[in-house]
Parts: sequence; structure tokens; C-alpha cells
Amino acid sequence: MVPNVLSHPLFRAVIVGLLYYSGAWIGVHQTITPEGIAILWPPNAVLLTAFLTSPRKQWPLYALAALTAECLADIPAFPLWAALSFGTVNILETLISTMLIQRFTGNHFHFDSLKSALVFFISAPAIASAIAAILGATVYVLLGRSDSSFLAMWRLWWFGDALGLMILTPLLVTFCHAIKYRLMSVKASKLAELALLWTGMILTGSNALIDSNINELHFHLTPMLLLPFVVWAATRFSTAIAASTTAIIAWMATGYLVNGIHPYATTLPQFAVWQTQEYLAVVSVISIGLSALMHELRDQRHRLESATVALRHQNEQLEEKVRERTQSLERANAELTSLNSQLKELATTDYLTGIANRRQFHEAGERELHRLKHGEGKAVLIAMDLDYFKTINDQYGHEAGDSVLRQTLPPVKNNIRPADLFGRIGGEEFLILLTDVEEATAVRIAERIREQIAATDMEVPSGTIRVTASLGVANWDRICDLKTLINRADIALYKAKHGGRNCTRTYVTETEDGNQAAPRPV
Repeated sequence: MVPNVLSHPLFRAVIVGLLYYSGAWIGVHQTITPEGIAILWPPNAVLLTAFLTSPRKQWPLYALAALTAECLADIPAFPLWAALSFGTVNILETLISTMLIQRFTGNHFHFDSLKSALVFFISAPAIASAIAAILGATVYVLLGRSDSSFLAMWRLWWFGDALGLMILTPLLVTFCHAIKYRLMSVKASKLAELALLWTGMILTGSNALIDSNINELHFHLTPMLLLPFVVWAATRFSTAIAASTTAIIAWMATGYLVNGIHPYATTLPQFAVWQTQEYLAVVSVISIGLSALMHELRDQRHRLESATVALRHQNEQLEEKVRERTQSLERANAELTSLNSQLKELATTDYLTGIANRRQFHEAGERELHRLKHGEGKAVLIAMDLDYFKTINDQYGHEAGDSVLRQTLPPVKNNIRPADLFGRIGGEEFLILLTDVEEATAVRIAERIREQIAATDMEVPSGTIRVTASLGVANWDRICDLKTLINRADIALYKAKHGGRNCTRTYVTETEDGNQAAPRPV
């Protein structure tokens, strides 16, 4: 029950709203210098994390929660229209960031490669924050509360938003993934190392981030003493720990700067803020970029180890196959026999329709008539030809013609037995040899085939068409060979063609006076 509540979109939207409000409160009360200069803006990282780790259908809920939290945080100091404008700008910034990130990394974003980290830094802090800063600075100008130039306000907004995204988004995204995939466990030896890392970093930072006595330098390098700790965290721990390390440094630097303490020789608060922002941006890029690179290298090493294990397993399987060479040869012989059967089938099967080809039909038909001669068996041959087939090829193309030939098969197969011989002897010409049936029965079968073909909608690339067929029926007299029987069926088919098509005609043997009777209409 509890997990269902925690995963419900409304509950998560409330959490996003509360975290966004908390971030806005921290941004207003904990990251503003005495001169009123904002160092970083945290809440946008909350909304960006929600977008990156949730389905798109839940984004409107999170955006509404963020807009509500923005208004609650801003209304004491700004009119409602300004609060709504600030919230809208922040939502737009996170949307642009998310769309750009997912465009180049997919819908499931992780800080697991150098590419993903690079896409994040370019998309969110560099592009989206710069665009949002234009709109945010415009709102400040409309409020009439800005004593600085529009360019200065734009830079102030850009740096604050960008820094908040750079420092907090990696931390929040990796934290969400750690919870989702239960990756929170850390070995005891790693915990001791992490405690040593953070303790040394805090002690070093308490000296590296305070006022300097070397007033002649414009930028003091003492904050760089913290970079080894950043590299340590990025190379030895996960991205979550590296992001946490960066957040601790940002917390320390911001805390000192809010109280007017910094290691820079400049006396202008605005330049001190900009230098601190630039320093924290460099730290964030190094931390997250190096951590993502190490994650990628570890994954590559893991894949290489897996490939090595797989290769070793393959070698073992190969040795086993060598030991079983006799069985392998037997299997090869069986496969060769099967292949020969397939080749034989290919040689006797029409490539287009899958039924017997001309050669197979003649060989099998001769064998069948020879068998019937030694008994009392009967046979009837049906010759079938599709009407105006050349017109179909000319009008719709040969691909359509091939499709029509294949679609002609079901009406035939539905009316003959599996033992009956059915073959395509060329073009649109088909032969059907029926055994142990009377001529009248064969005529009825031919008629059913003709009617079903005429009633079938044939699918072609441009739609559906109807085709018809002409059929000729010749009864076997138990004397003639297959070639003669085919000629007789062709004579009947010829009469069906010249008798108006879409009809069936039967072959009539010579009359007593020696004249050949005309094929009978059906």
C-alpha cells in the first residue's frame, strides 16, 4: 500500500512542489549576498530532475506544482503577475533542458557516460539557462527594480540558474536512480574512505575559501586546493558521491560569500560572486565529467571482462565439439541430406507460387497416368488461364501481377484434394490433374474455381481488383499420354478464351464421321 502511494503521480507532484519551494526559500535566504546578489538558484534543478526521471504525461502536474510553489515563495516580495512570470520562465528553462537532453541521449537519462555529461552541460546550463535569463531579466526591467544594465541582469540570472542546475541536478538525478534501482549500499571500507575524503576537504576548504592576505593578486589559486578531493571522489566513488562532493564545496563557498568572506582580492561584491560562480562551475564540470568518464570506463572494462569470460566459454564449447567430432559429422551428414531435399524441392517447385513447376508437373503426371493404366482409375485434366493478365502487368506492374498469381492459389486449393496435382507451367497458365473423378465432377470443380476467382478481391499496391479465369477440361481416355491430354485441355481452354472468357469448356473427342466436335459449353 505504501509503495503505491509513494509512486502515485499526485503524491510525487506534492513532493516536487515542496522541494521546489524549499529550493526557492534557500535561494532567497541562503544564497544571497548582503548586497542582494544571488549566487545560485536551486529549485530549477528539482523540476529538471522530475522531468528527466518521469514519464512525459506527468510533467504538467510537476509544472503546476512548481508554479504554485514559485508564487508562494515570490508573492511576499513581488506582485502576482511577476511571480507567475518567474515561474513560467523557470518551467520553460527546465522544459528546454529536458527536450534537448532527451533529444541526444534518449528518454532514460543517466550521468553514465562522458557524452551524457557533455549533453547535459551544453543543454541545461549553457543553452536553456541563457535563454531563460533573457526573459527573467526582462521581467526585472518591467518591475523597475533593477539598478543594473540589462546585460548585467541577464548575466546574473544566467549564472545563478546555470550554477544551480550544474551542482544540484547531477546529485538529484543520481539520488533518484539510486532509490529506484536500490543502489544505496556502500561497502564499509568505502565509507571510511569517504569520511576521510570529506573531512579533509572540509578542513582544507575552511582555509582555502576564506580571505587572503595577498591583496595584489586578482584571483587567488587557494580554492584550487580542493580540486584533488574532487578528483578523488570522481575516480574512486559513484557519480552520486562526486555530485555530493561538489555540492558540499558549493555549500561552503556560498556560505562564506554570503557572509562577505572570499579568497579574492577584488573589493567589488559583484566580481566576487562571479568569480565564485566560475570557480564552482569549473569544479562541477571536472567532478561530473570525470565521474561520468570513469563510469563509462568501468562499464567498458566490465563488458571486456564479460566478453573474455564468454570467449573462454566458447573455447570450452569448441573443445567439447572437437571431442564429439563423430557426432558432429553425423549431424553434418543429416543436414546435408536435408539440404539436398530442399534443393530437390527448389528444383521441382515454382519459385513464385510454391506449387509444382512445369518439369515436376510433367514427371508426376506421367507417373500418375502410368499408375492408373494398370488399374481402373480415371483422370481429368483442367487447364486454367487468367484473363487479360498482360493488362494487369501493364497497368499495375509486374509486382502486382505476381501478387495476383499468388492470390489465385486459394480458390484452387479450396476445391481440390491434397492428392490432386496442381502446377504452374508458365506465365498465368495452370494445370490441375484430378484422379478418380468423373468428367462431370471435374467440370463442377472447374466452375467453382472460376466463380471463386471472379469473386475474390485481389490486393495490389494501388488497391483491389477483380480478375477472371478461363478453364478447359479434358477427360483422359486411358490411352493417350500426358502431352496429348494437355493438348486436348488447351483446345478446350482456347475455345473458352474465344467464347467470351470467364467460362469453362470441355474437350469432345472426334465424331464417327471423322470430324472433331466443338468443345461443349458449360
